[in-house]
Amino acid sequence: GTYTINVRDNVGCVDTATEVLVVPAPILINATASATMLTCYGDKSAVITVDPPTGGQGSNYMYTLNIVSANPVISSGPQSSPVFTGLGAGTYSITVTDGFSCSATSTNIVISEPTEVVPSLVEATSQTCLTQATLTLSAVGGTAPYTYSTDANFATTIGSFVSSVTFPVSVGKYSYYVKDAAGCVGIVSNEIAIDALGPLDIDVDVTNAVVKCTGEATGIIVAEAKGGLGNYVYTLENTAGVIVQGPQASGIFDNLVIGDYVVKVVSGDCNDASATITINEPPVALQASFNATNVSCFGENNGKIVITASGGTGVIKYAISPDLNQFDFITTFDRLAPGTYTVIAQDENGCYVRQDVEITQPNPVIVTEVPNSMIPEVCDGDKDGAFSIEVKGGTLPYSVSLDNEKGPFTQGTATQTIFDFTNLAGGTHTVYVKDAEGCVIEFVENMPNAVILNPTAEVTYDCVNNTQANMVVVTIDASITNPADVDYSLDNNGVFQPSNIFTNVPAGDHFIVARHTNGCEVPTPIFTVNAVAELGLIDITNQSKDINTIVVQASGGVAPYEYSFNGEPFSSSNSYRIYKTGDYVVIVRDKNGCEKTITVHGTFYDFCMPNYFTPNGDGQNDTIGPDCGALAYKELTFDIYDRYGRVVAKYRVNGKWDGRYHGDELPTGDYWYVLKLNDPKDPREFVGHFTLYR
Repeated sequence: GTYTINVRDNVGCVDTATEVLVVPAPILINATASATMLTCYGDKSAVITVDPPTGGQGSNYMYTLNIVSANPVISSGPQSSPVFTGLGAGTYSITVTDGFSCSATSTNIVISEPTEVVPSLVEATSQTCLTQATLTLSAVGGTAPYTYSTDANFATTIGSFVSSVTFPVSVGKYSYYVKDAAGCVGIVSNEIAIDALGPLDIDVDVTNAVVKCTGEATGIIVAEAKGGLGNYVYTLENTAGVIVQGPQASGIFDNLVIGDYVVKVVSGDCNDASATITINEPPVALQASFNATNVSCFGENNGKIVITASGGTGVIKYAISPDLNQFDFITTFDRLAPGTYTVIAQDENGCYVRQDVEITQPNPVIVTEVPNSMIPEVCDGDKDGAFSIEVKGGTLPYSVSLDNEKGPFTQGTATQTIFDFTNLAGGTHTVYVKDAEGCVIEFVENMPNAVILNPTAEVTYDCVNNTQANMVVVTIDASITNPADVDYSLDNNGVFQPSNIFTNVPAGDHFIVARHTNGCEVPTPIFTVNAVAELGLIDITNQSKDINTIVVQASGGVAPYEYSFNGEPFSSSNSYRIYKTGDYVVIVRDKNGCEKTITVHGTFYDFCMPNYFTPNGDGQNDTIGPDCGALAYKELTFDIYDRYGRVVAKYRVNGKWDGRYHGDELPTGDYWYVLKLNDPKDPREFVGHFTLYR
């Protein structure tokens, strides 16, 4: 718009001017790149130039470079120069600002670059003993054809190729630079090292290149090839060039006889041969003989095998079945039972002689019981048992020992084969029989055990139909498992009963005979049956000094006794506290359960209390307290109060007050009392008064 400006000074003079403000035109920008395609990948030679802009202030322009392809966008500037150099591939824009802070941004400017030249080097073929390794160099990116050099500056160019080139190389390390048709040089290729090929060599292990046992084929040669090209093929030949074993992939040659050998190895176009290997054997073979001594008596283990060995290598050791893996230096194996044994003699090389040796034994001594000769012992301790044996086999004459392995032995006649044994207790007996050769055999005679009765009698007393009774029970030994095998007779009166229980046996001394079905008879020790009087009960209350109590006395029957008063539970007490006058039913019961009942009349006396007393020391009414039946209340309390309600005395049962309080005489007057019986069956309490006279 158009504006008028007036200026007035201090004395009032005025001057006027007119000024027009114009809206500026928009800033216009035109920016161009020196090249839209760079020559080489990674080139930084592009230039962006901005033509003189128009609009805005018309001057004072500043320029800012925006790298649009960056994330986030990167801006550089502002700068006064419209030229930006050293630019690589990317998308750019230019922002122009003026002195009015007006700004405008150009359209995007794209600068491209060719693909990167990337070389790749691989080993085409490996070297052998007769040929070099070959490498193949290839490249991608840029513009073919390519040239290559070991120098990044290509001072020397080795050759060219369109896609790849293959060439031989010697031992060393190789990597190459590749340049395309535009002269762009890529990164150096990967490096490949061609190591020197190790010479083919053979290590031979002759540790077991020996025949340890004369005449065997047990030699072993172990060869291991190194160097060359791997994939070794081994052949074993004799010194005449005749193949013994192989060709084969393993270097182990076994089952070889004595002789001279050479190991040959082929690895691709490489080959090698070992020195001559000689396999020897011991000069003298291992020899052994085995001498057996048979068992002296049937069933014994005193056989023996003695070994004599020679030849072989080093120390000879020996083993016998069943422990054939346990070798020792001993040449004699003794304490052997009859049978066939495998015996081995073996030297330090493991060479052995093996033989089966048989140990025999003589015919056995056979002992049997003479049929129907065994007579058992009837009663324990009678020693009337007997049996006979018959001996066969072995060598006559025979000797015998009963139940003692060490003898003494009793020798029979020259032809005696039957031996009798008498006066024996029941149970197991062992007969030791020895023949003329000293061979001993055992014979076990299992005689029945003698009957053990050991009867004992126990007397018990009981109550039957409220009448005293007795019972005698006979107990026999636990070895008698069937009670039906035994019957019993009281005092051996000739009458036996199957039951072991006798009832109501007359008083006096008795015994009972226990008789087994085998005829064994044993009496019990003598026992006594006591006479038991009938149970009795009488009233002895008049003999008691306890007031309000009835007392009874039991007799007869079997103590201890129990008593029940007036239907209450039984207890051991024979006295009963009453709380009223009347008849009371009393039952006594003895240990056997017999009972006796009587009726006892009881008279109840209640407490009494005087209504005055005179504590003057004349011996008459000097104290006061509850009397009469009060003496029966053992927890009774008696408290005395003066007319002001003060407690002046406290007493329990049988206590009396003498009219004093803390030792001082109290004056004549009326006093009160509180009486508590404190009895669960009679919890009464009484309050009353009396007079103290001085």
